Amino acid sequence: AAGARGPVAAALTTVAGERAAHADALVDELVRLRGDQAPTAEPSETESSATPDGSPQRRPPTVADVVAALRESADSASDLAARMSGYRAGLLGSIAAACTAAYRVALATPGRTS
Repeated sequence: AAGARGPVAAALTTVAGERAAHADALVDELVRLRGDQAPTAEPSETESSATPDGSPQRRPPTVADVVAALRESADSASDLAARMSGYRAGLLGSIAAACTAAYRVALATPGRTS
């Protein structure tokens, strides 16, 4: 997140590593499910690091942006876990729990209750 320093920067680095591990686990499950390589996609224009016309890039996300994205991911994973069974339910439940812990504990603002 933009301008993060000290403990917040360390927490963001940890969260990024956890999210990368989640992505790897989801890709592994897709490969296992499909029996071949996971589908790939080109980054969308908003995901690209450079703009073709040279216009300024989007602003870096703030800690609040990261927290909002983690909340959304936790909610989505939790909803899907409730509809799945077995390994997939466990994987999604684990992702939901990790996202919730990240925004409620690792990136919590002192004095904030939710």
